[in-house]
Amino acid sequence: MQPKMIALCTLLMFVVVVAVSSLTADAIPRHESYWDQQDDIARDEFLEILSRLSRINRPEMENNKRGLDLGLNRGYSGSQAAKHMMGLAAANYAGGPGRRRRSEQA
Repeated sequence: MQPKMIALCTLLMFVVVVAVSSLTADAIPRHESYWDQQDDIARDEFLEILSRLSRINRPEMENNKRGLDLGLNRGYSGSQAAKHMMGLAAANYAGGPGRRRRSEQA
């Protein structure tokens, strides 16, 4: 049984290799240009479209007075904010700062 199965598989692989190698495929035809010259837009219209796209790409700020305010102009520093956040985190922690209750000590 075993030699018949090996012979059958070998024959089947040979047929598949011959069938695949005999197939021919043509490449997709290459066109010189997909741009339709009849529908070409005018140069002025093209430049106008480019200028519109460049304005969209880098929008101008309408109000330059307003910017990103990190609190530095009001005297509120980053280290002060960090201390505040650390204090809030410590206050929410069970073993954080604060008066100890006598019931917890016993």
